[in-house]
Amino acid sequence: MTDGELKKYRFPATLSNQTRWFGLYLDELLPTATCLGWGLLTGKQLFGLGAAILSFWAVKRLKKGRGSTWLRDLIYWYMPTAILRGVFHSVPDSCFRQWVK
Repeated sequence: MTDGELKKYRFPATLSNQTRWFGLYLDELLPTATCLGWGLLTGKQLFGLGAAILSFWAVKRLKKGRGSTWLRDLIYWYMPTAILRGVFHSVPDSCFRQWVK
């Protein structure tokens, strides 16, 4: 392959290389930013900061060194289907899935 053909592909440093925003993975950033934003909008900055730290710690503890895909799969299997209908539209509902040996 020539150099021009290789430019259209992006090669990560590792297979588990995920994008980070402000040093956090997306599944850690969303609850943290939500808590911080809520605290700023309601005028309870200290409480929002404490909730953000608590939510960040809870997500890290729940993942326990596993990747973000593990947390996504956990949500798929245990959350109600009505809540996640727009997120997981390309796979069947978890209640209709069967394990095949």
